[in-house]
Amino acid sequence: MTDLNKKIATAAMLGLSAGAVLVGCSSPDDPDTPPSTSASRSAAPTATGSGYADGTYSADGEYGTQDSSIGVTVTLDQGVITQVEVAPHATNETSRDFQDRFADAAPEAVEGRPIDDVRLDRLAGSSGTPDGFNDALAKIKAEASR
Repeated sequence: MTDLNKKIATAAMLGLSAGAVLVGCSSPDDPDTPPSTSASRSAAPTATGSGYADGTYSADGEYGTQDSSIGVTVTLDQGVITQVEVAPHATNETSRDFQDRFADAAPEAVEGRPIDDVRLDRLAGSSGTPDGFNDALAKIKAEASR
């Protein structure tokens, strides 16, 4: 056996030995491992590396000078918005139209994006409603970071 073949054989054996050690390890998902008491096993939202707890959060966002507001519900997974729902609160027909159009456009604009990267400006012809959305999002970020 040449020196090169010996080195390859030795490396292969070391790799198998290391693999054998790893095969014997248990994981937190192993049914034979007793349950952990860590927060990640609880039904409550769990903290992620993003700095935000996974879960669904709701807040009302205020904007304008006439006490205008919209409701925003966001689902977070590792700091990424996976779902958003906007609930218009306007009673004035014109304002309600802007809020409805904004609510229809918001999911495409924010879903799949990190919450820290979302700050909406004019959307679907509405320039005021995004301010309410951003206000609600700031409240949600504060709640999710606790």
